[in-house]
Amino acid sequence: MNGQQPVTHREWALFALRWLIPLGLFLFTLMNYRGENGQILSLTLIVIVVAVVSNLILALLLANDQWSFLIATSVIVTDTVLALATIAVGGLPLVWASVIPVVIAGFYFDLTTGLVVGGIAAAGLLIIQAVQLGMNNLNLPVTILMLITLPAAGPLTALLAVDEAEMAALRDRGKRAKEITKLATEYMHVVYEMAEVLSASKLDPKRVLDSAVNFGLEALDRVGVRPHLFGAILLFDETEDDLGTVLRIKEASSSVPRGDRYVVAPGIAGAIGDALRDSEPTIARSPSTDSELRHFESFGNCSSVLCLPLHSGDEWYGVMLFGSQETDAFKEIHVELMRAVSNMAAASIRNARMYGSLMVQRDRLVNVEQNARAQLASELHDGPTQSVAAITMRLNFIRKLLEKRPEEALNELYQIEDMARQTTKEIRAMLFELRPKSLEQGLEPGLRQLADKMQETYDQNVAIDFDPTCDSLLDSQTILTVFSFVTEAVTNARKHANADLIRVQVSLQDDTFLTEVIDDGLGFDVEKALAAASSREGHLGLLNLQERAALLEGNVHIDSVIGKGTRMALLVPLDVIRLRKSEESSEAQIDGGSTRITARSGFLQ
Repeated sequence: MNGQQPVTHREWALFALRWLIPLGLFLFTLMNYRGENGQILSLTLIVIVVAVVSNLILALLLANDQWSFLIATSVIVTDTVLALATIAVGGLPLVWASVIPVVIAGFYFDLTTGLVVGGIAAAGLLIIQAVQLGMNNLNLPVTILMLITLPAAGPLTALLAVDEAEMAALRDRGKRAKEITKLATEYMHVVYEMAEVLSASKLDPKRVLDSAVNFGLEALDRVGVRPHLFGAILLFDETEDDLGTVLRIKEASSSVPRGDRYVVAPGIAGAIGDALRDSEPTIARSPSTDSELRHFESFGNCSSVLCLPLHSGDEWYGVMLFGSQETDAFKEIHVELMRAVSNMAAASIRNARMYGSLMVQRDRLVNVEQNARAQLASELHDGPTQSVAAITMRLNFIRKLLEKRPEEALNELYQIEDMARQTTKEIRAMLFELRPKSLEQGLEPGLRQLADKMQETYDQNVAIDFDPTCDSLLDSQTILTVFSFVTEAVTNARKHANADLIRVQVSLQDDTFLTEVIDDGLGFDVEKALAAASSREGHLGLLNLQERAALLEGNVHIDSVIGKGTRMALLVPLDVIRLRKSEESSEAQIDGGSTRITARSGFLQ
């Protein structure tokens, strides 16, 4: 037994046992006192009072959960003295009182201590008898019995106490195991319910953030973190000034003041900076002096703040904060639970953003298709449809001409034949632009065939300057998108620029895949044309160029000088190009593997 110990039922049993000395002495005196010796009565009362006072002091200590080696030693010494004093004033009938300190010593200490205290009690008993009765008048049977019993009582009690201590330890371990199991079950319920709550958010970013904050606070309350609590999610955001990327509160609990939503944090220092840098939860134990947390009214006034990084894979979103006005409110087990909550929140944020990106991509594809349909309808109306209408009118004219001047009809038929041939070329050119088969061999063959079609159909000179290393980097969808971009740009130049030469250049520059369409035509006001395209007032071609660039996560740069020509450039990061190529190759391997497995299965059958 070392240091401070918790008070258990054993200490209260000891407290009850110690009352046997004053009560036994009081009852013995009451039954045997005849009034013949007042000095003995006074001594008896003194022993009873001392025993009662010592027991009241022990009761006060136990009530305040105080029990230690020093207290146990003091109790044994006091009880030994009281037991011997009780025997001295009461005689041999009260010899049982000497067993009490011996039993206590054996129970709380070891065999040796029990033997020593038993020996002291036996020696004291022998001295008392010798003084009171004389050595020649000793009650030998009782004396011998006590000399044997008292030293043996301590070790025997110590042996029994070992088993009792082990049983108590087992009971304590069983109780702790039960509490841990209950707590673990509660944590599992929290994590499961968190997954359900985030699933019910239906990938709505605001609902995901709101669910994560409120459920995190509820989970902390359920596992024993005392209120009043604050919770918030800070996400990275681009500022309109020179601060760059900072953290802003995007969702917070109702306990967070509204003014905190306008506070920005760089995320590079203090507990927030540590959490982001180490990718580990961090606890700020003095938020009022933290370089970033102190700017928030809610978290700056807390006594402890738990900062959890929000990231999924290589993507970082921000931090999740939970604050408490209680010092050291967050234990290790709370941190691990909130780590699980923050990881699920980060995964949900990623899914919500991916879903939002897919929706934007879907809308972009729909817009591209709608614009392409509108442009195709316009080109059919202005081109082949007009030609067919003109052919119809001329055929009607020839029918009338055959009746009046048949010799002139042959010349008209030749003109109609030329119109029909030209209309056929235009229709074939449109079909080629929709999906040229030459693209299956790569972007360069498709562009060169496009140049040939422009020359053949519209007598438009188009020059192709193609870096041969580019084709091997492109996946099929990127080839089609870049081809559509070039076709759109070349068509715009042919129709509106009145250019003698249109040059198409495809190359790699640093970490960028670059496609340029340059003409020497009339040029135009770029800002005015883009404004008209944004308001859907014509210029669908420019809108299509921007939408197709967005499909590749690229940008369109347009430079034009009136009277000197135009340069349209599509810039796509090479990282995007390589990723799309890698994904296409992986899909091809999976599809090829499935085909081989199916074929092998069919062979075995």
